[in-house]
Amino acid sequence: MIKKTTLFLLLGAIVLGAAVYYFDWRRSQKESDKSAVDATKLAFSIQPQDVTSLVIKHPANPAEPALQFEKREGVWQMTQPIVTLPDQASLDGIIDGLSSARISQTEPGAPDRLRVYGLDPPAISLEFQVRGGAKHSVALGKKDFSGISVYSIVDGAKDVALLPESLLISSGKSLQDLRDRGVLHIAGDKVVSFDLKNSSGQLAAKKEKDQWEFTKPTGSRGDAGNISALLSGLGAAKWTTPASESADNPAKYGLANPSITFTAVDDKGKNATLIVGKKDGNQYFARDTSRPTVFLISEDLYKKLSENYNDLRDKKLAHFDSAAINHVEIHNANGMIACTRKSEFEWTIDEPADQKGKPAEISKLFTTLEQASAEQIFDQPAPDVRTMLAKPEFQATLTDKSGKKLTIEISKESKGFVYARTSDSPAIYKLNKQVLTDLNFKPGDLALPVPAG
Repeated sequence: MIKKTTLFLLLGAIVLGAAVYYFDWRRSQKESDKSAVDATKLAFSIQPQDVTSLVIKHPANPAEPALQFEKREGVWQMTQPIVTLPDQASLDGIIDGLSSARISQTEPGAPDRLRVYGLDPPAISLEFQVRGGAKHSVALGKKDFSGISVYSIVDGAKDVALLPESLLISSGKSLQDLRDRGVLHIAGDKVVSFDLKNSSGQLAAKKEKDQWEFTKPTGSRGDAGNISALLSGLGAAKWTTPASESADNPAKYGLANPSITFTAVDDKGKNATLIVGKKDGNQYFARDTSRPTVFLISEDLYKKLSENYNDLRDKKLAHFDSAAINHVEIHNANGMIACTRKSEFEWTIDEPADQKGKPAEISKLFTTLEQASAEQIFDQPAPDVRTMLAKPEFQATLTDKSGKKLTIEISKESKGFVYARTSDSPAIYKLNKQVLTDLNFKPGDLALPVPAG
């Protein structure tokens, strides 16, 4: 019978042997992986930021125009076949692909094999220059049998190199894919004012301390979410089809008297203006006035630009800082309730007398008022609308630390709606009747249980 000490020594030896084998195996795997990487080499010893020009040609399809790009003062420009900005993401993809491309294998470049490889003539040829003036080229042919590499000739070499097929995909894009198709060059979060003229009239708004304020057609708060959606949507929008590379005949496209004009100003004072003209099918002619190209935009973008004052204004009934409120007085269908803040998180009931001194859950009031949003706002309410508030069903007065008061009044329910106003504005807000239901609480509904002892 084997002794325990002998058994433990035997098991230890087995474990040690297995560990040695495992680490030897891992080391050989790493060496194998390193050898596989070392077996490849970079096609070009360049950094993306060093490339200063790029020409893309299609030798196998001479009808395709050559595309030429140049970096001018650090900014890429398309210079042929038209002068415009490039699609930066697509151009970056090509240049990054050139700088990272590795040759996985080489094949003899015998003349009879070049046609088999799709290199006589090549599908695509790339010529580029880097800082210092050095020039490079690569010709791209067919994919190999694996589908992950493409037969290539690098810098006119005699041998054929296998490069990643991603380079063929990124450089094989059309003129329309490689040119800039941005509708308007704005960054939504940098815009500090805008002016929108459409069929509903003219709107103007500016941002002050992160708050949007309308100056036309009347002074009021803007809806931050809806305005942000408009600006970010415009900044990200792409046109669908170019209609003309020249702005010589604006009347042809309805741009002499545009149906929509949108102008944005960013935090550096830079202006950008988009004009929209006639409808063409389910699209619309448009132009960024800083560029000559007339293009077509989608119907969805047209609808976004057709938003009116009511769509973009702030529809919240009341604006207040609940943390700054020290006293509230409420009149509703269940009587009068008054509460006072005792500390940061503690409120007590002052009235009615039978609830006096009890701790209060005042957030029920604040949450309902802060979330109340209008279905419609009447800046100049008709007499019948004003009459609805002659005898309010609900009234609350909120007093802050400085003594400033905010009064909110809400009418009785009428046909599923109630009407409300605040002491901050003469406008009347049409709200869903649920707001009044939520505010018609009893004093006991606000009272918290008194702690025992």
